[in-house]
Amino acid sequence: MRSAARKLMHSFDAIVCRSFGGPEVLTYGARDALGSPAAGQVIVQMAAAGVNPSDTYVRLGPGGPYANNPKLIPTLPFTPGKDGAGTVVAVGDGVTGLTPGARVYTTGSISGTYAAYALCGMDQLHPLPDNITFAQGACVGVPCATAYRALHLRCKVQPGDTVLVHGASGAVGLAAVQLAVAAGCVVVGTAGTAAGEAAVRAAGAVAVNHREDAYVERAMASLPADKGGKFDIVLEMAAHANMLQDIVMLRHGGQLAVVGSKAEAVPFNPRLLMPAEVSIHGVFLSTASAAEKQQTHAALFDAMVSGALTPVVGVELPLSEAATAHKEVMQPSSGGKVGNIVLVV
Repeated sequence: MRSAARKLMHSFDAIVCRSFGGPEVLTYGARDALGSPAAGQVIVQMAAAGVNPSDTYVRLGPGGPYANNPKLIPTLPFTPGKDGAGTVVAVGDGVTGLTPGARVYTTGSISGTYAAYALCGMDQLHPLPDNITFAQGACVGVPCATAYRALHLRCKVQPGDTVLVHGASGAVGLAAVQLAVAAGCVVVGTAGTAAGEAAVRAAGAVAVNHREDAYVERAMASLPADKGGKFDIVLEMAAHANMLQDIVMLRHGGQLAVVGSKAEAVPFNPRLLMPAEVSIHGVFLSTASAAEKQQTHAALFDAMVSGALTPVVGVELPLSEAATAHKEVMQPSSGGKVGNIVLVV
């Protein structure tokens, strides 16, 4: 270990799951020391951890949506969390580009980010710009990278495209709005609450409430007259509920990116795709190649530095309230999602 910190040799606060199940399995307490990082590994003192819906799927284990994908289910016991931000405190042999004191955000962790310290591979860490807080940095890994993948890698967004972000007030949605605006698109975003609509407008899009009647017509009517009243791209966070309406809203050659969906069957007539030659893309961040990851995080860094992307923190909770955070990320007590949920360490 090229840099040592005595405190790393002692236990530290963390969330530990000793069984799979509901939020109650997220227990707060002391975790054993990490020891020294091995070659290619880095220890980060966490300042904040991001909470994503996928974290709840991991927590459910074989009883959740990842039941058919065992590679995504950890061995018990484990500390949850992929996203987070903090400061490098120790590095192992062979680590390059990272030194103690560096501000970083994580896109994965060997030991889990819901903790005071996290062991990461050096390829799971990325520089955090000085103009982005640690709480905001904890929101980059999954939400912002997913938004970038949907827009730039799956749909190949172009300046002037009309983009609908369906569910735009959530973590991925607000990142997608900002990135689409930065790409020179005409952007409309839907939300389910007044606070959500305000967040969508603040991110640079026209906002419509998807819980109100005729919101589809209002979304299309909000487009400039020369855009033909339909969208080039729709990013969908709840395809199980909205996919059929999304297809109707797309212009000829339009693209639907399915970012999120419950595991439910949808009555669907494939002929709906034919007249407008619509394409449907699945978006799954875990499939990104090494080259795609490099492109994504280089672009996100530049967007954050320029101010085009500022991750939105909606709720901050102490690490000890991880169970509450898991409930909120799936069923917000406010009635709708606004931004990211972050655990402050």
